[in-house]
Amino acid sequence: MQSSLPTMSTQKFFSLERAKNSLILVRPIVRDLLDRHKELVILQNDITRMEGKAEESESFDNVIDANYEAMNMVLDRIAHNIEELHTIGCIFKDFQGGIVDFPTHFETRDVYLCWQFGEPTIGHWHEMEGGYKGRNLINESFLMNSTGAETILV
Repeated sequence: MQSSLPTMSTQKFFSLERAKNSLILVRPIVRDLLDRHKELVILQNDITRMEGKAEESESFDNVIDANYEAMNMVLDRIAHNIEELHTIGCIFKDFQGGIVDFPTHFETRDVYLCWQFGEPTIGHWHEMEGGYKGRNLINESFLMNSTGAETILV
């Protein structure tokens, strides 16, 4: 399950320092997203299992309805958390690893600073099309040739 940026009139670009400083806000949101995703998977599995048994007995109908209601509440929370990340200016990419990208500039192109839940700080970047598997370590060359901390009208 992946997310995309909502339509916005401006897009934020981060300096490495600003992206690192935003982790104080991003970490708890991503932690909540990962927890809610686990909860969602459990609810979906329970519903699937109970729907199979409901054919045998109507006593599961109320439980199934309650699980659907709980699932909708979890989905609302997930949507809210993703919107919070978009408001900060970063992009949530992955429920499995808790990957978050921060738009920035390197040399003459737009790239992403890349952080994964559990990492102490932002230490990688990748091309817009490259994704997590194309991550590169932030090195001296990147630091000398990257800019950010500006807002570009889209």
